[in-house]
This record gives sequence, structure tokens and C-alpha cells, in this order.
Amino acid sequence: MLEEVRGPLLEEAKQSPSLLSDLAGLEQYVAESYDSRSFVELLQNADDAGASRFVIQRTGDLLIVANDGRRFTRTDFESLCRSAASTKSRGDSIGYRGIGFKSVVSFARTIHLVSGELATTFSRERTTMDVPQATRVPLVRIPHPLDSADRAAFSSVLDRLLGDGMTTAFVFDHFLASGIEKEFAAFDPSSLLFLRNVQHVELRTNTEAMITVQRDSIDARSRSIRLTGGDGHSEWLVIEQNGIALAFGREADRVVRLDEREAVVHAFLPTLEPTGLGVKIHGDLSTDPSRTRVVFDERTSSGLNDIAALIVTLLDEGLSDKKLADAAGIIAALVPFSDPRMASFQRRSFKTDLFAASKQCANERFVGLRCRPTWLNAVDFETLSRTAGLRVVPRNLEGVEGLQGMLRFLGAKEATFDELSPSLCACNVTVPGAAELVAHLTQRHATKQINAKQVKPAWRLWPAGGEVLSFEQAKTAGKLDRDFTDLVAEKGAVSGETHRLIAGMSDTPTATALLPEELRPETGTTTSGAPQNVTQVQHLSLKRWRSAEQQVLNLLIALGWSVEDVSRQNIGYDIEGRTPEAEEAFIEVKAINNAGQAFTLTSNEEAVARQKGAKYQLAIVRQADDFLEVAFIRDPIQHLKLTRQCRQWVWECAAYTFDPQRFPLE
Repeated sequence: MLEEVRGPLLEEAKQSPSLLSDLAGLEQYVAESYDSRSFVELLQNADDAGASRFVIQRTGDLLIVANDGRRFTRTDFESLCRSAASTKSRGDSIGYRGIGFKSVVSFARTIHLVSGELATTFSRERTTMDVPQATRVPLVRIPHPLDSADRAAFSSVLDRLLGDGMTTAFVFDHFLASGIEKEFAAFDPSSLLFLRNVQHVELRTNTEAMITVQRDSIDARSRSIRLTGGDGHSEWLVIEQNGIALAFGREADRVVRLDEREAVVHAFLPTLEPTGLGVKIHGDLSTDPSRTRVVFDERTSSGLNDIAALIVTLLDEGLSDKKLADAAGIIAALVPFSDPRMASFQRRSFKTDLFAASKQCANERFVGLRCRPTWLNAVDFETLSRTAGLRVVPRNLEGVEGLQGMLRFLGAKEATFDELSPSLCACNVTVPGAAELVAHLTQRHATKQINAKQVKPAWRLWPAGGEVLSFEQAKTAGKLDRDFTDLVAEKGAVSGETHRLIAGMSDTPTATALLPEELRPETGTTTSGAPQNVTQVQHLSLKRWRSAEQQVLNLLIALGWSVEDVSRQNIGYDIEGRTPEAEEAFIEVKAINNAGQAFTLTSNEEAVARQKGAKYQLAIVRQADDFLEVAFIRDPIQHLKLTRQCRQWVWECAAYTFDPQRFPLE
């Protein structure tokens, strides 16, 4: 075998010594590209040969790397000698370029190979003697017979390895042999996760070390893997489909989310490319020569689509109660470390392409999925959604951080009140749930999103006498339970707004009878002194997204007030001037996002308001896409309940009547 391969290679070198010199340069480039990865390349080759054991043994000034895989054939041997001449098929084996073995030239001057009947040496010195015309020669190109004197230096150790079942051994001379030991010391045992055959990796040098791999099949697509080494052991769940695999970390038989630094892409061996998810991902992906970065070609695109398909399948199974083992752990691990909706604004990478592929793969699969709204607790949401027949995120996944954002990226939406409301006639919600629902309705009513008549009396939302009743039943009971009304107030329903909602459903006396005094409208919070008949003002033109102060100033000017903006003077109000009746006016503007949102007065503003009395007004402003709402409150010291808060000594008001006049925006 040796002469059959050596003869043609030597003849080619003699006929074209310049080509041989070029190959030496190529070999050096490969060695530099594969820096610190020689060990894993040898490990990969052993796995491709079907080896279950991989041993590194130091003997004197030599290092022997052996495995118990298939012995070298002539084709294997010729591929080893020639660059990029591998006969391995991509996807069927780890190595396929035929250049990985050239990486060993970075730490050896002479390499001996013994495999079955094959015994050969790679030596630059001997190649130079055979081809003196070449200016430089590669190490791994021309094989030479193994001298008996060279073999004698390691024959005893080699014989023991062969007797122990090893079939192939590479022997490296002493000059840089320690380099591969350093690589082994920095070796990540998880590199073995996606190998097919190697089960034992052993170091027999000054420091004894062994890594063992135990692979157990769970089902047709899943297997558990236990990696054991000197630093302890790690547990993994590997799920495979269509030639790609996801590796989930496990602790105490439960899937755990990997740290972002651990969650890297593997193209059989680990790269430096983050997956963006709490798992390791393996696929038939193209990499650069160093195998540390993913190359985005057609092959990688196909692999990404397969990976995305598996991710979407696992998410769908976990959300659909399809008996996915440890669904909560698996789904938590599949949630991205960063919001996938921001990926389109980031530099292209493996994770940005994976997010895009996942969204495309999800297609319509999650469009009908509903997430729990923030204003409703998980127990009542589960009850109402089940009765309404909605597909929702299971309650046991509620605690998975970032899941709802990911699902919305894939097409899911937040459940709306209108989708849940049909269940309110048939379901018994809890008292806290009823309070959340009523507070939500109150806020929608206050912001004119619904009419009170849209709140159906048959909905069981009104706790009275210890039972959640329909509105008609609650009216008969006479008064709503105090724990319920307290909860409604805690959920953000503004004082007086719940009263207005109930009054709109029936009448004011009924609302007054059902609610405690603190949920009734405040007296004296009228807009007396505020601009009147604004809808009759001609040529009122308010532009979108001006400052609240500028909007109020323009409004007052349009209404005939003589006013100016003094907001930058820090004198306790934003606008001063005179009304159309020539009365002094001082207006402080407060912007809010929603009706009932608390606002604050500084100590300076509170003092000036107290001094100015009826001449001082608050303009509460809410600005939306198409309209501006302004509520004026005269003499706030007399008409509002202000609570002193220890922030920077401001005065807060959380109870006021937001009874605005609406102005169109252009």
C-alpha cells in the first residue's frame, strides 16, 4: 500500500517541484487556520473511522495518538496525503474537505503512522532529500517507509496499545509535542455530544485524565448523554430530526437553560458562533477553514431551515400538551436571549438568520394562539379561555421569561376581553378576577373605548354576599362586597369612574347604592372657569405631537384668551395671561397617558396654586393619534385630594374627574 501511494506522489513532486513548494505554503495556511484545533481534528477522524476509544499517550519525548477504529485503506491513506482529496461524503461524516489532518504540522516535525499493515513516516528532511529541487516542502505529502530505528523508540508502548485493542496510531516527535497536551487541557467535553462513535477519550501523560460518553436512546428522535471527566459529569438531552440536533443541558433529570457562553453552534465540532437560544445546535452547516465561524451559503441556509423546523415543532408540541417530556424546560431553553423582534436591526449572524427562518417556518401555526393579558390573573384566564375554546399558553409555562415575546414574534397575540367575555355568563371567576375584569372595563369606559351599555348585565362580575353574581342579582343584594371594591380600586380604577360605568349600565342611584363612598365621584371637581363651547370655535387647528404645553396654549389662544408660555421660567405654572373676560389666569399643564393616571405637583407649584386660588387652573392633557383631550380643574387646592409623597417633596393627585373636551388633530 505504501509504495502504491508513495510512487505517484513522489513522481509528481519531482516533475513539478514548484507545485510541491506551493503545497507547503497551503499546508502552513491550513495549520494556522486550524490553530489550537489539531486535537479535535484527530478526534473527528477517529470518530469517522468508527472508533469508540481515543487515547493520547506520552512516552519519553514522543506523543502517541491512537484509536480503535477502522484501519487505513489505500483510499484513506491517499486522501490523507493529498490536500482536499477526502472521499468522505458531506453529512455522512464530520470531515469532508480532506485538509484537517494538515493541522498537525503546527506542533510536529516528524509524524509516524501505523495502521494495520501500513507503517509510514512523514518527514520534511526525508522529502527534501528526495526532491532537492523544491525550495520548501510540506510535511504531509510524500510518505516514507518507517525506519526500524524510529520504530524502536516507541515499539513497546505501541505494542501495548495494539494489544489493548487500538488499531491506528499517530506518533509525533518531541519538538512540539506538548502543544497537543495543552489543547487537551482546554478541551470542552461537550465537543463529544454530536460525535457518533467515540465513547472514551483518555489522556495518559504527566496528568492522567479520561472523558467517557454514555449514550442512551429515549425514543426515535431523542437520546440522553452523560459526559464524565475529571471535573465531574454533565447530563444532556439531544433531540434529532432530519440530520440536525439540539442539545439541552440537564440537571437532576430536568432540562435547564444553558448559559449564553455555552450555547454555541456545532458543525459536529464546536464553533464560536452563538446560537441565540439556551441550547447547543448541531447541523450540516458550512464553516470557514478554522471551523470557528459559520459561512452563510446555500448549504447553511438549508440547515437553518431544518433547525428552525425542529424548534417550531418542539414549541408547538410543548404548547399543545402533546406529551413532550419536560416541556417547560425545553421551551424555556428555546426562548432567545434577546428579543427576536430586534434581529432585523442587528448585524447578520447565525442567530438573526435562525430567528428569521423560525418565523417563516412557523407560518400560520401560532396565529390562533393567545397569550394571557397582563390585566388578568392566570387562574381566571385559564378558566375563561377554556370555556371560550381559545388555544392559549398553558399555565405551567407562565413563568418562562421571554416566552410571550417570542410567541408574538411567531404570530401569537394577546387575548382580548371580547374573546373572553362570552365565557362570563357560564364561568365562576374568582373575586380577584372579577375585580381585574371590572377595573379593565372601567378603564376602557373612562377612555371611551366602550359604551356602558356594552357591559352585559348577565356577565357574572359582581361579588355580593360572598358570591360572584350577575348585575341584576347584585342589585337585589344591595351592595357589592367590600373586598371586591377595594381590589377594583387597587387595580387602578379611578375614583368615580366605576360609579360612572355602573350608572351607565343602569342609573346613578343604583351605582351609588352598590359602591362605597370612596368609589363615588368627587364633588367640586367641575371645570368651572374652564373654556366653554370649544366645539363651536371656528378654524381650530391643533397639530399632532406638539408638547402638551404648546397644545393648551394654542387652544386657549383659539378661544380668545390672551396668554403666553412661561413654562421655562420655573414660576409654578406653564401659561399665564387673561381670559376673554379679562380675568387673570395661571395654568399648569399635566400630561397623562391614560385617564386616571396619577400626576404630581412640585412644592413650588402647590404653593403657587394655594396663593392664586381660583385664578390657578390645572390642564390635564391626554394626546392620542387623532385627538387631544383636555380637562381643566380650577383651584386644585380646594377641589382635589393631594397626598404628600416623599420623592422630592411633590404633591400627588390620584383622584380627580377626567371629564375632557375632545379636539381633532391634523
